[in-house]
Amino acid sequence: MTPAIHSALRVMALGLVAGYVDAVGYVELHGIYTAAMTGNSTSFGIALGEGNSVRAAAVFTVLGLFFLGALAASLLRRSLRAYRHEWLWIACLLIVAQCIHWDHAAEASFHTETLLLTVAMAMQGEVLSRFSGISVQTIVVTNNIVKFADNIVGSLYRSKDHSSSFSLTAALPGLAWASCIAGAFLSVPIRQMTSGFFLFPVPFLAVLSFFYPASLEAET
Repeated sequence: MTPAIHSALRVMALGLVAGYVDAVGYVELHGIYTAAMTGNSTSFGIALGEGNSVRAAAVFTVLGLFFLGALAASLLRRSLRAYRHEWLWIACLLIVAQCIHWDHAAEASFHTETLLLTVAMAMQGEVLSRFSGISVQTIVVTNNIVKFADNIVGSLYRSKDHSSSFSLTAALPGLAWASCIAGAFLSVPIRQMTSGFFLFPVPFLAVLSFFYPASLEAET
């Protein structure tokens, strides 16, 4: 399997996880994202402007936890022998979130477990953002859309000179975008089918950790 295919599989898996977790958090937190901090920052400003202190406090909590999660992930990345092991930490956070979800009252309005998802997404964003030498942030869709469009136009321009074709690495931002949508889509039936929906991303993270070739860490 080529490095480009490895990168594509990792991008799709992480994009799927991000889309799924963000969608679950959005529903559980009543319109607050667990990964899309651009939207939360905008919502926070609106809530402040409207004088909605309850909403502002809720969004600020998520923003703060995301920032703290990024700090923790950065510390872990510098201390762990292999930074891919951080994916196991993220999986552990999801497992803890699931246990809390099963334990607390179903009518709770502001679920503690979904705040753990925010920390998990901050860690995912910090762990890995380059694939086959290409910058792809799996929790930030907006930037991927712009990059994917630019890669398409760049490929079209180069094709006039017959210098190159559209490569798999150029498609990585688009794969991240599509996988995010797929993850959000899957969150709906999975939440309807089982109460253990927080565990859905765990196998993906475990596979990424145990089957991620160590030789590729230097490459990324």
